[in-house]
Amino acid sequence: MSPQPFVQRASWIWSAEGTHAVPPAGQASPSHYQVRYFRRTFVVADPAGAALTVHLSADSRYVFYCNGTCLGRGPAKGDVNHHFYDTYDMTPHLRRGPNVLAAIVLDMSRVAHRPAFLGPPCSVMTYAGGFVLEGAVTDQSGAVLVDLQTDAQWRVAVDHGHRFQNENTTFEGYLGYFEHRLSAFVPAGWNSADFDDSSWSAALVLYKAELLENRRDPASPYGLMPRMIPLLEEGAPAPFPDAYAAGGGAISPAWRQLLAGSAPLTLPPGEKVDLVLDMGALTTAFPHLAASGGAGSTVRLTYAEALRLPWGTPGAKLLGKQQSLANLASHFADESTGWTFDRRGKVTGWCDIWEPAGHAETFEPLHWRAFRYVGLQITVGREPLTLRAVQQRFTAYPYHPVASFASSDPALDKIWSVGLHTMRMCSHETFEDCPYYEQMQYAGDTMITSKLALFTTGDARLSRQALYHFDWSRLPAGLTQSRFPSRLVQVIPAWSIHWITNIRDYFLCTGDRATVADLQPGVRAVLDWYRRHTGADGLPAKLPFWNITDWCPWWPRGVVPGADAGATCIHSAQYINALDEAAWLTRHLGRTAEADTLAAEAAALRRTAHALFWSETEGLYFDRPGGPEVSQYGNAWAIVAGLAGERERAIIMRRFPNDAKLAPGSFFWWHTGFAALAKCGRSDELTRHLGPWHESVGYGLSTFVEENSYWRSLCHAWSAHPVLEFQQRILGITPTEPGFARIAIVPHCCGLTHARGSVCTPRGLIEVAWRVADDRFTLEASAPAGTPVDVMLPDGSRHVFPGGGINLTIPLK
Repeated sequence: MSPQPFVQRASWIWSAEGTHAVPPAGQASPSHYQVRYFRRTFVVADPAGAALTVHLSADSRYVFYCNGTCLGRGPAKGDVNHHFYDTYDMTPHLRRGPNVLAAIVLDMSRVAHRPAFLGPPCSVMTYAGGFVLEGAVTDQSGAVLVDLQTDAQWRVAVDHGHRFQNENTTFEGYLGYFEHRLSAFVPAGWNSADFDDSSWSAALVLYKAELLENRRDPASPYGLMPRMIPLLEEGAPAPFPDAYAAGGGAISPAWRQLLAGSAPLTLPPGEKVDLVLDMGALTTAFPHLAASGGAGSTVRLTYAEALRLPWGTPGAKLLGKQQSLANLASHFADESTGWTFDRRGKVTGWCDIWEPAGHAETFEPLHWRAFRYVGLQITVGREPLTLRAVQQRFTAYPYHPVASFASSDPALDKIWSVGLHTMRMCSHETFEDCPYYEQMQYAGDTMITSKLALFTTGDARLSRQALYHFDWSRLPAGLTQSRFPSRLVQVIPAWSIHWITNIRDYFLCTGDRATVADLQPGVRAVLDWYRRHTGADGLPAKLPFWNITDWCPWWPRGVVPGADAGATCIHSAQYINALDEAAWLTRHLGRTAEADTLAAEAAALRRTAHALFWSETEGLYFDRPGGPEVSQYGNAWAIVAGLAGERERAIIMRRFPNDAKLAPGSFFWWHTGFAALAKCGRSDELTRHLGPWHESVGYGLSTFVEENSYWRSLCHAWSAHPVLEFQQRILGITPTEPGFARIAIVPHCCGLTHARGSVCTPRGLIEVAWRVADDRFTLEASAPAGTPVDVMLPDGSRHVFPGGGINLTIPLK
């Protein structure tokens, strides 16, 4: 066997029509996707002396089984030239006698992505249907007993049971079609070893599989590379915590017994059920239904983050306020109703439909769903339907948060827990802006979620993959795409700037010099693109593409005034900051001359931008030359990028951030806003500006929303950043050298009497606890041994420690 997989061995396979022909009538899946079953049987004489490791991939998605047991699903999201394969140790699953490897594969390549009409998932990039596997059963000496690579010995069958639909779609169906499964057309037991596949066809061999690194004059469209992240966590079936009849009524004792898992429930022919299953918090999971009988029945599962009620419903608490949807992404919202957790509300959203076959079976959709509520509607057919389980199985990226935070204010502790949950719900095969509506990885959201994950879990794998995803997305002109992987090209220039920040944060948190060096050509390409799109003064001007910077309700589609006509303060400051960050990265990679040039370029443009946008009359920076518009976000960026000197910062703080004339931002802008306050020495004001997050918690949300109109996504990655602020400002922990090789601890009281918590680093956990009592401030901290720590206390005193334990007490004046 080759030491590497996919070196002139296994071939991609499919059914008889291959990649270029249209399947004959009756030999195609009767729906949007083409779905195929694959099987390979083999015999193992002695499992104790046998071993098997397989490497496999598919286009577009697979679910993989051995002897009827589901082992995983994939491949992880990449692009066609960077197509991931997965590796499974099959040895524990081998048994004496007949064995089978089996997979169901969805080919999404034959359907175009259309946001308004769903289509395939925008984040799944595809070329043509195919399945590939390499592996062999070996004995203890490594000799091959059975070669299992995909070839004509594999059997294939066309699926007729999986249909796909877009019922209830209103707009932006980026996450793809939902299912309509007719189980009578699914071969019972098709993935078990004793299934008779003699009527199935031999698989058609397409082309040799090859690794990305070995591509020369490729016949295969795919450059295969090993998966960069672990398989997603998939939990065991668990109950729904609560359920009630649609409209809010109680369910019967028999239903309660079923949902608790204590007794099955048989529904008679013609029975109709309309229930709401309530998780009590947003989750990402596979609904799991086990049933028998019920031929001719229909089960509908409708998923929602919250419920809909008309505005003015007596006694109901609705999220936000009634308003025009003219500048909002509304989707399942409308102007006459609002989101609520009131049980009288209606479940609206996308749905899966299942028609049971009549025998004992389990239904789970092939892809996970995001929901707090599931509307369960059942119409029983001509035979009784016996339900044995109505449950769900949690799934997400396998993050295990280690860092902690607790303070004298329980409301902050709640923000911490909700922020962490938001991060987990937006982390699967990629970081996601939102799990319900798009499941797309955006650079702006990822900048926040990645750092949050690094600080709280220490797991850098999803962060590293995201950096490469955006590097692979770069257009020939230089910019990254704003979201990737993505079938539809979308470019937001500012999101390429956020990618550079993400690289800097990753380097600070991991010290992974090799990855950062590998990404440097992309950083240079982004900056070069900006240089080619500047005015005579060197500042970015009239940038093409979508120039959203934040969902400011005063700005059409989030675009700052003046962006289409010339330079703006936000874009100029972001570019200047990117030059500074690139200089820092370059200097730490040993390219001093290049770093000096970048820093000098930033310094010169900083002076130019200050002169162009500063208003002495307003005591603020205009959004565009001469104004009159001013904004929270524009002035935050002017401070962070250094346009504002000490004098200007003091003047700005007279009106910033809450002056009524400042155009307001969404949750996203505050990530920069808190950094601006810190640069002005105002971190102690942090807790005064958490009103939007307290409001979300007060509404009963378990995750933080996209923006504070509450009209679309109720779980959005970019809104979780107060978790970082608590670690960086209240605890005061930040890395000052790559890989936390040097650490700063600068705690801020923020009106609290005590706080304690930690941050994950490659060197170990950093823990900080401080307390204010009897007019004294006491700090206790611990850092990995041999790690220099620079401490600055609230009185301005500075202390240096070589790591280990730290104990300091000062009087408070």
